[in-house]
Amino acid sequence: MVSSKTGRTFYRNMGFVLLGLSVAGFLPFVLGRFQNGGSMSMALVVHGASFFAWLGLYTYQASLVRARNLKKHKKLGEASVGLALIMLASAIAVTLEVFARGDSSATPFSPEQFIMLPMMDTILFVVFYSMAIIERKVPETHKRLMLLVGIMMIDPATGRLGLSLGFPPIGLLLHFSLLVALCMYDRKSMGRVHLVSKIALVVLAARYTLFFTVGPTEAWAAFAHKVLG
Repeated sequence: MVSSKTGRTFYRNMGFVLLGLSVAGFLPFVLGRFQNGGSMSMALVVHGASFFAWLGLYTYQASLVRARNLKKHKKLGEASVGLALIMLASAIAVTLEVFARGDSSATPFSPEQFIMLPMMDTILFVVFYSMAIIERKVPETHKRLMLLVGIMMIDPATGRLGLSLGFPPIGLLLHFSLLVALCMYDRKSMGRVHLVSKIALVVLAARYTLFFTVGPTEAWAAFAHKVLG
């Protein structure tokens, strides 16, 4: 069993890991776009800024718990609803933009298959964040769900990191490694893997299974065009 102090440190450190992966994944993408004379839409700027703000807020919130400043933690948690709405609205706007221009972000997938990723990310963000709010009075559940909000939407960064390193599967491996780290922490702190962590593993596996099996089909392509235009 690990101490409660170690546990509080784990969640803060995971926040730093998510921030580091985001910088490593997106910095080459942003620099490359501007070096090639490209630009970024307002929706993409807002989404990127709100994404980093979310990870920064999560890391700070975990630090407040570590410092036992629960009153401030609660107030900031309530304020996070506004940031979540901005993230959701900008994510939808960016998804529509990407699909409209037939972009697959330098991946070998068709635009129809690729767009499944941000669509699923948006859904999972809403689901895990809503569950975290509902379970806010159950600390062991709440803190795992909040961490999973970040993990579930980190794949654009890990995916781009894999592409920049010349080995795309690295992105998928990094994504699953974050959940493995949580499960390992569960075993050390509780002697078992928490139910939320188990569910997250199943969800992430299902996400990639759907992407690689349903994503390439004509039925999905037709559905994507019907929903996104």
